Amino acid sequence: MPTFSIVLLGLAVSQLAVLGIYIILYHRRSALGLISACLVATLILSLLGEGLNAIVHSESPTLIIFVTMGLNRVGNFSVFLIWLLSLKLFDDNFAVQEIPRVIWILAGSALLMRSIGSYYAHYEIELGGLAYLVTWGYSQLVLIGFSIASIYVAVKGYRTDLVVERRHERVIFVVCVALLLLMMAGNRGVWVYVGISEGAFRPVPLPQVVYSIYAYFATAALFLWKFRAVQLSTVTSPAHQSPSKTDEEIHRQEQGLSARIQQAMEENKLFREPSLTVPALAAHLNSQEYLVRRSINKHMGYRNFSAFLNHYRITEAERLLRTTKDPITNIGFDVGYVSLSSFFAAFRSVYSVTPKQYREKQA
Repeated sequence: MPTFSIVLLGLAVSQLAVLGIYIILYHRRSALGLISACLVATLILSLLGEGLNAIVHSESPTLIIFVTMGLNRVGNFSVFLIWLLSLKLFDDNFAVQEIPRVIWILAGSALLMRSIGSYYAHYEIELGGLAYLVTWGYSQLVLIGFSIASIYVAVKGYRTDLVVERRHERVIFVVCVALLLLMMAGNRGVWVYVGISEGAFRPVPLPQVVYSIYAYFATAALFLWKFRAVQLSTVTSPAHQSPSKTDEEIHRQEQGLSARIQQAMEENKLFREPSLTVPALAAHLNSQEYLVRRSINKHMGYRNFSAFLNHYRITEAERLLRTTKDPITNIGFDVGYVSLSSFFAAFRSVYSVTPKQYREKQA
């Protein structure tokens, strides 16, 4: 391996090591901190495995070969961790215990198949096209699937997120972290393609120096991002500071705006508009979008605009179910839902029964 590549990989590992120590020291008690620390550890091991891949061959000592394979497999687990991290950061309703069992099976089977394929690859044992597809192809699809899923989680809630700082983190997350993992998965994807199409294992998809340059700058970006991300309100609250006159003025402005928002919802029943969004609400109030987000978040206690709307819609639906004989279908559409399934799901999440069951109990 060229000296330049060794230096870059070494710098990347050292950056991640400092980041990991920082997270463990200050955020080890939070679930987000633990996931972040595990992710950093797996990325370090992945980079070490990448370095060994350039020098290990079929005639290397057995111990070195198995250590290299182990490092690479642990590195693959980072794709699953980044998916967990995206859920923990950006989904307020996420709970680890609610992850379907099939997800764990997919992650475990992908690592198992990749391990089998790696064993044959390191010993240069030829496999047929079907064997490559089962061992390398299947695991590659699962890894890329988790990477795409993590990007989807970050992008999905961008418009409805009321935490202004977290909206910025969504963009940084997609660029700095998901791209890193997609690149790692794509790097191996060339190996899979060559193995299936030519029936021969050729682990040289990218020149080592190209990967080293990429790894250094990607981990540098991750390093800077994680120092920002762990300071989010999802981990810890910022230190108390005496508010300045400007801060007090903004605070009063947000309080007044939150009162206007509450009036628009309770008196004007603006929530009944199915297409109501934060920009639309800001335009209705003749205010700036970011001020509307901050007002709802900081003064009304909501982190997500959908949860904010659901509160008013379900409250109104409950009143109509209790005081009128309107058809349940009409009530769902009248309060602003575009489909009955979303109405039923939102109502059940609050009252643990369907609208029909609720009306029957009240009767």
